Amino acid sequence: MSQTLPHALDEHAWTQGAIIRDAYYGVVLAGSIAAVWVTGVGTGRVVAIAALCAFVPWHCLVGRRAHRGTPVPARTVCYQLGALGLLVTAQVATLTSSTVLFALIPQSFMLLPVGWALLGLVVFNAVPVVEAVSAPSRHGAAVVGVLVLCVAFGAQFGWWVQRIIKQSRGRADLIEQLAAARAELAESERQAGMLAERQRLAMEIHDTLAQGFTSIVMLLEAADSAPPDQARAHRERAARAARENLAEARALVSAQPPTELTGSSLPDALRRLVERLGEETGVMTSWELTGEPQRLPAATEVVVLRCAQEALANVRRHADAARARLSLRYLPGGIRLEVADDGAGFDPGAAAGFGLAGMRERVTRAGGHLDIRSTRGSGTVLTVEAPA
Repeated sequence: MSQTLPHALDEHAWTQGAIIRDAYYGVVLAGSIAAVWVTGVGTGRVVAIAALCAFVPWHCLVGRRAHRGTPVPARTVCYQLGALGLLVTAQVATLTSSTVLFALIPQSFMLLPVGWALLGLVVFNAVPVVEAVSAPSRHGAAVVGVLVLCVAFGAQFGWWVQRIIKQSRGRADLIEQLAAARAELAESERQAGMLAERQRLAMEIHDTLAQGFTSIVMLLEAADSAPPDQARAHRERAARAARENLAEARALVSAQPPTELTGSSLPDALRRLVERLGEETGVMTSWELTGEPQRLPAATEVVVLRCAQEALANVRRHADAARARLSLRYLPGGIRLEVADDGAGFDPGAAAGFGLAGMRERVTRAGGHLDIRSTRGSGTVLTVEAPA
């Protein structure tokens, strides 16, 4: 989403070309004055040149404002009427002044709707038509025919220009809407990414640091009421758990794999978790490995390890169990983890907790399946299946 849309949203092409249009207007006006100077005579030439020169301040003071920004109907009409008055004055004085129409007619089609621009085209050519019809010349009909063709061509060309402008404005609106939609999408993706990262960190902290701190607290509390030898053993285990927690915190900050899997296989890491549960709580634990161990994708091994940690932590804190068993089975297309205890049990449908929700999210994200079978008073069996 890092690409940016064209800057045409801020300034349309016809607004950007204002300097070029002013230059074209000035060239046509200078050419018209030169043509009148060459072909005109007497007072008519002076009047026509004066009228053509008056176009300069009129365009600068009124016409440029009508062209730029949002068109104002009153200003546009005022400019067109003023231009018509100066044009008629110049045409009546010297018909050669009609050369300036090459600049005025395009302006009309840029400032006015097609219908009004066509009317302006007809009115601007009224003086040449009247003079051609009234002049006692056999070429009058030909002049009128040429003017009619010019009007027809101007109408067709003006309609085409108006259509292009309309399409350009429509596309500019679509681009503006697209830019707004892309900005909203980028913000939505950023927020979703932040939320996902918060959830990931929350799960990691819950499955590592929070469980480690819980173990430390329980060991220190047990040391307070235990005989000296057992108290010393509890404190040593608490110190070991604190060191492991510190290592986990460093791994979490540096985005490294879990410390349990660093330089160790998944079965060895799970076996150590089971043995530690028995050492620290007195629960009778057992460990079973079935199938030929194989190296799984790192993400799959992390999911299995975290689910085992959460399940054994629940045995430690909530189950009040006498026995716990963890088994790991390597399958042809994946792996299965099973954690069972004979503790108090619970209702999986009514249970609400961050740990169970985190396990389900991890397993689902890995494309696996989580199943919990438990009833009150009959223990719990948790099964995780994940693809290889």
